Amino acid sequence: MGHRTFADIVGDLSPERRERIEAIKNEARADTIAFNLAQLRRHRRLTQSELAQTLERTQASISAMESADDNRLSTWRNVIEAMGGRLELVAVFDNERIALPEPDTANPPL
Repeated sequence: MGHRTFADIVGDLSPERRERIEAIKNEARADTIAFNLAQLRRHRRLTQSELAQTLERTQASISAMESADDNRLSTWRNVIEAMGGRLELVAVFDNERIALPEPDTANPPL
């Protein structure tokens, strides 16, 4: 049995099979969820106090962090974009990937 290229394999798929694969890909993309820090914490079923204990901070500091407009990712984003790239931030838990929203671009600090 010889080697087959991906194009050879895909070429063998029926239009119905290709349509089903596209539907599965689109469904997987729709499963991506964008959370802010508070939503992410709640999704992971943690209280502010539990997170604060883990981070060795106060509950008030967690509240302030969740309320902050800019957690200094904008500087990273600006530098990466200046190099022709883009910053994508994803939290990964076992088999779950959660896309986090981009920081506000209205007043980026540098």
